[in-house]
Amino acid sequence: MAKTVYGNTRGIKKNDLALLQSIYSYTVDKNNIISMEIARLLAAISWDCQRELVVFVDRGGHVVSVGAGDFATAPLQARDRRRGEFRLSGLRCIHTHPSGSGALSPVDYAALLDMRLDLMVALGVRDGKIKEAYMACLDPQDGVLTRAFQTFGPMSEQEMSGFPILPLIQEIETGITPPSSIQTGEHRHAERAILVTIESNESLDELAQLADTAGALTVARVVQQRNRPDTTYFIGRGKVEELALLRQRLAADLVIFDDELTPTQARNLQNAIGCRVIDRTALILDIFAQRAQTKEGKLQVELAQLRYLLPRLTGLGVVLSRLGGGIGTRGPGETKLETDRRHIRRRIDDLTRALEQVRRHRRQHRQNRREAAIPVIALVGYTNAGKSTLLNALTGAGVLTANRLFATLDPTTRLLQLPDNREVLLTDTVGFIRKLPHHLVAAFRATLEEVTEADLLLHVVDADHDRLQEQIAAVNSVLKDLGAHDKKTILVFNKTDRPVDSVLLEEVEFSCPHRVVRVSARTGAGLEYLRKLIAEYTHQPRRILRGKLPYDRTDLVALLHREGAVYQEHYTEDGIWVEAAVDESLRTAIAPFIKPH
Repeated sequence: MAKTVYGNTRGIKKNDLALLQSIYSYTVDKNNIISMEIARLLAAISWDCQRELVVFVDRGGHVVSVGAGDFATAPLQARDRRRGEFRLSGLRCIHTHPSGSGALSPVDYAALLDMRLDLMVALGVRDGKIKEAYMACLDPQDGVLTRAFQTFGPMSEQEMSGFPILPLIQEIETGITPPSSIQTGEHRHAERAILVTIESNESLDELAQLADTAGALTVARVVQQRNRPDTTYFIGRGKVEELALLRQRLAADLVIFDDELTPTQARNLQNAIGCRVIDRTALILDIFAQRAQTKEGKLQVELAQLRYLLPRLTGLGVVLSRLGGGIGTRGPGETKLETDRRHIRRRIDDLTRALEQVRRHRRQHRQNRREAAIPVIALVGYTNAGKSTLLNALTGAGVLTANRLFATLDPTTRLLQLPDNREVLLTDTVGFIRKLPHHLVAAFRATLEEVTEADLLLHVVDADHDRLQEQIAAVNSVLKDLGAHDKKTILVFNKTDRPVDSVLLEEVEFSCPHRVVRVSARTGAGLEYLRKLIAEYTHQPRRILRGKLPYDRTDLVALLHREGAVYQEHYTEDGIWVEAAVDESLRTAIAPFIKPH
């Protein structure tokens, strides 16, 4: 099968294309940069078509690829030929600059590092001839490949043809010291990420926070406003080409899209851009994988990841052991996954059964709480709204709080004493977010049932956030999906100790169908009023309950004293006679065990 010239070959003469294709038959001296015959041929054709041309040569002197770009760029891509983690790729890149200058560009240096090339060479072309040449190579610092380079030039044709490269390449590889040269696992450097959206730059603010939470360093933002995504690339083809060049110039490790990509879009983008491409869903799943601490949490994250991954396996040719190799690929399943789709489906079935046991266990806990007649209040809200801080302020729980997204993943429940001396259970739940992945909602069904089964919701809102209305809408949307949108709710404006937009808060309060309270979990302001509201919402009218309880259920007598008002209590031969005022939930819990008079 004949090798072809890749890239943008439109407009290049047939004869010139044939000459470029013939370069594959040439052999280059192993110790030379390039044969002068190939270099002069590239210069002549490059000047004639005003395109950058590129050739990759391996250490055996074989030409492995030939490509064409436009006036300013050539597609610097070649098959990955790295022969070891701590060695160079074994490829050198020689390309033309028809502008006349042989000076290497930022894109050239970025590609040199990104592809771990042996050499990057640029030929400045003028009037069909080589005007000058520049060459660069990596320069290890303390045994590590960094953005340090050695640059040689300008060189004449004669100087370039006589430059011995094998000693230079050997010196570079000798200077790379395993294992510090490749930073992986705990020692991996922050991954450099480019963020992409088809909405607005403001929509990338939250994506940047998510990227930072996952451990990435945002190096650029790309916005292309479109009415609907492109079916092939999500963004336009021209923007993809710009993105590929930007990625090379900034030496970015990954590109993150602010919407969920189809498997085809992700595959096309990764091939076109030349680096890992993930979407918002994969990013959030990655954060959850880092945050999961309990067995239940890890099971739920793994299930969500596998359901997300399964339709993306076809045609990828991906070795699944790559999981754990960066943002969007982490997770508890990294040692369990196998390439066979049937094995993944089997694992999904196993996880589903395991989580069904968790659901049954939680249902039993909820049943026990109902029998104890203790109302349950769930804290819900946008991530980083201060739910955990509020839980600590109300109950002294001492759970982890942090100014970061998804600091809380596993639910925490604590007793809260109300002003009327009744006790309720307050549960902190995972935060919601805009475009919350449906895989995650489905996988975290066992945890989110704490919300659907609660007697009262405290919808916590970050009062000083400039997009709080969008956040409220996002939370309400998730609650509707869960079937919990019609529950009794108190809207809690938190963080009011900070500067807030009072007009905006008043607008929200006016339009909100629920009671609203302003608090500061940090300073304690408004918390006493919130406790009174909770007591009001969980208070039920009392009725008189009379009858005998068995002697082996003195715990129910204690429950009556704690949650009701006991008027009479005396001991008879066949039980404990009680007369008490109880609310409906307490009556429901006691009634099955009481014998009427």
